[in-house]
Amino acid sequence: MLMTDRAATPPFSPPTGAGGDKLESVKCTIIAIILIGVLLRLFILISMPEYPDRTILPGYNDEPLHLHYVKHMASGGDWPIWSPDSLNHLTDAYIHPPVYYSFTAPAFKLGEWIKTGWGLYAARLVSVIFGIVAGLFIYRIALLWFDDRSIAAGALAAGLLAPNAIMFTSIVTNDSLLYCFSALAIHSLVQCRLGKSGVWRDVLTGGYIAAAVWVKMSGLTLIPLAWFAASPAARAGDRWLRRVRVFLIAIMLIMPLLLRNVAFYGSFVPGQRTPLSEEYWPEKAVGAYGGAVSHPISAVKTCLRLAAVPLMDVWGSIFEKGFSMLWVLVGGGVFLAGVHLLIGRPPRDYIFVMAVALVVMGFIWHNIRLYQVEFRLMMPAFPAMAMLAAKGAAELKIPVWVQVIFWCLPILLMPFF
Repeated sequence: MLMTDRAATPPFSPPTGAGGDKLESVKCTIIAIILIGVLLRLFILISMPEYPDRTILPGYNDEPLHLHYVKHMASGGDWPIWSPDSLNHLTDAYIHPPVYYSFTAPAFKLGEWIKTGWGLYAARLVSVIFGIVAGLFIYRIALLWFDDRSIAAGALAAGLLAPNAIMFTSIVTNDSLLYCFSALAIHSLVQCRLGKSGVWRDVLTGGYIAAAVWVKMSGLTLIPLAWFAASPAARAGDRWLRRVRVFLIAIMLIMPLLLRNVAFYGSFVPGQRTPLSEEYWPEKAVGAYGGAVSHPISAVKTCLRLAAVPLMDVWGSIFEKGFSMLWVLVGGGVFLAGVHLLIGRPPRDYIFVMAVALVVMGFIWHNIRLYQVEFRLMMPAFPAMAMLAAKGAAELKIPVWVQVIFWCLPILLMPFF
């Protein structure tokens, strides 16, 4: 059971003596993490070319699809309909909801107005902003939950500097806004969990969950988290009222999207069969025809390797293979330590573990028909993963600055693989 007075406890007492020095050190670390996160994203924003070009880094193969959608919206187009008969592979992103692309279109137009070709960089900058906002809310979630700035700084490091978090909030992709709304939704759920509930908080929570779905359908995995939208200390009737309220608000807000999907695509969640289905990376690239069901071991290996080095085009060297394996083993160990601590010791609470488990279940259900095993597809779980990793690192006495180096090291080394 959670302590009911945790939400009312101030994050800090006024600094005095050595305690004040430690507080100042943590604040400096937090500022440094944010600066590193911004600089690494700007590095990718500027240095990564548009696929299929390659410079110091290769382009990312899905970015042209998302950029094409942004251009469509920037040109005054309405919500497009994806057609499986289309021979233009650039329209494959049309299957996604339009929110990210609508937000990004004005920036693209401004960039092109300043200089032809700068629309790409302006659109990427929007993704950078979403990524930084997500990181700041992850920090806030950890501070509320753990009441410890060092653990919160570790969560900030994981949320801002992990390879997929950096890569996919530095280029044109709806994953960046999905990450931001997922962090907002979990932040609001934590507020509810800690007793800061009320009608307005419940409306916000349901709204954030729905907003994630309107960015990308994988946001649906957040809806069952409405179960946690109440303090365990509240009366049973109040708990159920708040859960139902958050759930119904989320469902009502996404219902128009679901009905449109049924009307145009025949199901609530559009299928993954596209004109690229026989050629689509990474199925063809790894020779894994038949999907992940037919190749479960290689699928798991690919997913975990992409967790460390999110661009398959830089794979290959012995150094990269060894580094990826070591990074995944260490990071996975820290993550599992956090899982054990949060559900294996009182006061137990399963909100972060369930946030990860639901996304993993959705990932398995929806993505294994093709060999679509990219780690980025678990983006809605990244805020919860950051919480668990930060808690595990703190228990293992790993200094925050070591965590910072560990999380961002794959991105720093990618140009040398």
